Amino acid sequence: MNVYIYSTYGNDEHFGQISTSNFDKFLGGVPSLERLIGRCYFTEYMSIGNTFGKKEMKYQQLKVIELSGVSFDTMKEIMVVLRLILNAPNLQELQIEGSSDLSSATQAPDLGFWEKECLFDCTFERLKIVKMMNMIGVPHEVGFIGFLLGKSPVLETISITPSVYMTKDRFISLLIESTKLRRTSPEAEMIFVQN
Repeated sequence: MNVYIYSTYGNDEHFGQISTSNFDKFLGGVPSLERLIGRCYFTEYMSIGNTFGKKEMKYQQLKVIELSGVSFDTMKEIMVVLRLILNAPNLQELQIEGSSDLSSATQAPDLGFWEKECLFDCTFERLKIVKMMNMIGVPHEVGFIGFLLGKSPVLETISITPSVYMTKDRFISLLIESTKLRRTSPEAEMIFVQN
């Protein structure tokens, strides 16, 4: 399934006025999903009303998730990504293109989330390939990469492509922080792709 969500200029404020869960309405009807591609405002739209519940729908056949426009400075969007991958037990490939704000690269709201609050008892038993593109080095990008490395025992490669707007110093910092992260898979190779 390919999903493109566009917003016309001036109508963005209507996204926040919806109170029910778009996630459940939208993806609840496609439990046999094998490949999900979400573009533009997809994660922002899916974050409206998104909550983790006890009766989460599992997407047993979902093997590939590709998301673009994911803002790692917004916890609501991070939670959408987590909800998708945590409910896809057969996920093999994950591709995320970020859209974080460069001005938030030094801010770290809720950073304790990855160490204290993100205690999801899960393992991505089949996840082999992760591609993270347009990264600018915000703390939650590094936290998410660490989460995947620590929960993916058969991970083969995780490639990280920085944004063209990332400074050399931010790139070096991202490189250093990412290489310090604990890996569950002894075969996991980190690849840094420079544009």
